[in-house]
Amino acid sequence: MIRRGVTMRARRLLCALGVLALAPSMLRAQAAPLERRVTLHFRDVALRDALDRLMAVARVRISYSAEQLPLDRSVRASFDTATVATVLTGLLRGVAVLPVSTGGNQIVLTPVRDVRGLVPTPVVVAAAELDRVVVTGTADGGPQRALPVALAVIDGAQAADAGIHDVASALTASVPGVWAWEQSPASLITRYGSIRGASSFGASYPKMYIDGIAVANPLLVTQFDPESVQRIEVIRGPQGAALYGADAISGVLNIVTRHDGVDAGAPRARVRAGAGYAASEYSSTAVLTQDHRVALGLGTGLRTAQLGIGVGSLGAYYSGASSHSVQASAGGRVIGARSVLTGTARFARGAVGAAINPLLVEAATASGRAINPLALRVQPQGLREYTVGTTLKFAPDERWSHTLVAGVDGYALSNVANDFTPFPSSADSALRAASGQADRSTLRVSSVARVGQPERVGATLTLALEHSALRQESPAIKLGRTAMPRGPGVSGARGLLQVMGPPGMPLLVSATDWFSDAGITSQVDLAVRNRWYISGGLRVERNSGYVTEARAHLLPMLGGAWVRDVGGATIKLRSAYGRGIRAPRTAARETLAGGLRAQNIVRDLAPEEQAGIEGGVDLIVGRALTLQVTRFDQRATGLIQQVVIPDNAAATAAAGSGLALQYQNVGAIANRGWEVQATARHRQMSATLAWAFVDSRVRSLAIGYTGDLRPGDRTLGVPARTLSASASWLGARWSGSVGVTRAFDWIEYDRLSLATAYSGFDRAAVPLYGGDLRGYWRAYNGATRLRASATRQMSRGLSLFVTGDNLLDFQRGEPDNATIVPGRTITTGLRISRF
Repeated sequence: MIRRGVTMRARRLLCALGVLALAPSMLRAQAAPLERRVTLHFRDVALRDALDRLMAVARVRISYSAEQLPLDRSVRASFDTATVATVLTGLLRGVAVLPVSTGGNQIVLTPVRDVRGLVPTPVVVAAAELDRVVVTGTADGGPQRALPVALAVIDGAQAADAGIHDVASALTASVPGVWAWEQSPASLITRYGSIRGASSFGASYPKMYIDGIAVANPLLVTQFDPESVQRIEVIRGPQGAALYGADAISGVLNIVTRHDGVDAGAPRARVRAGAGYAASEYSSTAVLTQDHRVALGLGTGLRTAQLGIGVGSLGAYYSGASSHSVQASAGGRVIGARSVLTGTARFARGAVGAAINPLLVEAATASGRAINPLALRVQPQGLREYTVGTTLKFAPDERWSHTLVAGVDGYALSNVANDFTPFPSSADSALRAASGQADRSTLRVSSVARVGQPERVGATLTLALEHSALRQESPAIKLGRTAMPRGPGVSGARGLLQVMGPPGMPLLVSATDWFSDAGITSQVDLAVRNRWYISGGLRVERNSGYVTEARAHLLPMLGGAWVRDVGGATIKLRSAYGRGIRAPRTAARETLAGGLRAQNIVRDLAPEEQAGIEGGVDLIVGRALTLQVTRFDQRATGLIQQVVIPDNAAATAAAGSGLALQYQNVGAIANRGWEVQATARHRQMSATLAWAFVDSRVRSLAIGYTGDLRPGDRTLGVPARTLSASASWLGARWSGSVGVTRAFDWIEYDRLSLATAYSGFDRAAVPLYGGDLRGYWRAYNGATRLRASATRQMSRGLSLFVTGDNLLDFQRGEPDNATIVPGRTITTGLRISRF
């Protein structure tokens, strides 16, 4: 009995202790939302993420209008058993909203009314330039204030309002130093004219990520859905290679998709339907264009999901040159008290009809030469892309954070035109035979430790491990007993070959190769009194994208910044050095390999490298003015070019041209210049400017180079100056924008003359290789492209819009005289939002 009594008393005591342990959470759940007490500690996180974390800890729902809050602003929190009202007051300091409890677990951040009791006209509230949190350039996100490099951010909502949904237009309109030529609907490949000069020949591109997942081939990402994109962050130059590894020799582009829920002011459903016409000198009637998109938002509070679908088409603006595209995206997010899990998926499909360039036909007719019938054997182009992945962030306390990123990106393409050789693809059907597929997996683990206090002395220590594997399947040519991929090199130990042609002739085979790169990154960021910042990083990487064997490289970065707040203005001085490298064999380069009947393989290509320094000054005056001026000086070596060479074996064939393409290292290139970026705001009006001056020249030639470049030459296809400017106005009912872009002064081939010479090629009479190609160089000066848009809000959730693109009707001459783009394009339609 005594033992049983003791046992009963022990059980009662344990039950009482359990009730006492649960009492705080029970009381917190029963208290009014604003009176619940929480303990919250974090630093250098975006206001958007801080509100999400507060909802998870306090078990409340917070609703707000995204236009009323600077959601990208960096905030800190150090609260112990504080009320939700106290936490919100600290996080929203300086923001004209008031937390109001509306019953249950709901809190609404309502705009503060003026003395007349009226809600002010809606103005998009953005975080100050240096206070916003960015994910590019850091392992887990941090304020832009400490970055020693020039970072450009493209807002997805602003791109949607302007009717921009292709990568080329978004970059040229917003990022100085990065110029992508107007996307021709007859091509499925983005053509970059300059990323601070030349980082390759034809295959210049930034290393691209979608929510941290590496894209297999950045040249194939031509379209994006602005409704599903939160922002695009861009680093120019090799300074990002220490964190992002090989292939980032010219910069890094990270597309950050939306994961916000309907509580964050996003509508549950968005529908955009637009249709219009495009003018064309090569079509007897106006060409129909369509673009329709649907986006759905699901879930509230701590669990959200998004789904988006878009379709677009353009009629034949010259014979057969019609295009169709389908895009789909999905995402989800689950927020915990100390963790955030996000998922991303996308699918894109593009198709271009079988088209014959009318300019080539005109040029051949005028010269009296007949076009080789084999050159007119046109096949429709096709492309499929996908991305799927997840990101897990875990922050056990305010000092430590850990991030895991895992995903796969891939593509499959057929008959895609290769316009990166001296000869336009219309001149040779083999140049339209780029086919193959690739899948790239990404696995990255990083840990970040924050010590000290930035107001005094603080440091951020980063350690990251990354592994990426690429499976590349591409056509190859089998000559005799040796089968070689149509790329800059081959390693038989990694290749699997499958014959695809008839016996007794040069055969096409399917070559499957595996490449991998693994890297370990360490980085230290030091802050002193929130004024002095020093960043140093080193990446040790092993890459197998070489012809013979895998190689290891050291990729360093060192930079610093000084920031001073004076009244309502902030001035920042910054400078950074970096070094990047790109292996000879990449998915982008092997996509473009081939053409001109034969492909000679070079078995010992050096990697492309670029190293250099940038320095600049930033001036921020509240929200009224942001000015960024940058000087860069970079040296690139080993850049690879597809060089035209004589080919005796091809010349003896019945349809042989006597020409072949061969990958060769060019030598050393110097890229120098200035960049200017400015934004001015006044009430409902804003204006932006992006201006770049670039001098890209050949300094020396590699041993064995037989192409047409010489020391002192300007790099082909790189504009000396680029300019973009825009102005926008946002009112209660009306909004509108206007923008201009232009590239000035570049050297490129006269592709029409080359196509004409090639169609009636006589090797003895008309040499078309080596230094003889210099006679086909010509200067281009470009033209001004004008874009405008206007929107009328009819009611809450319903608006009408009209957009105009290429309003000055410029249809040819960029980047060469053989490229045709649609003329003046007018689109009108409506947007429907359901909240």
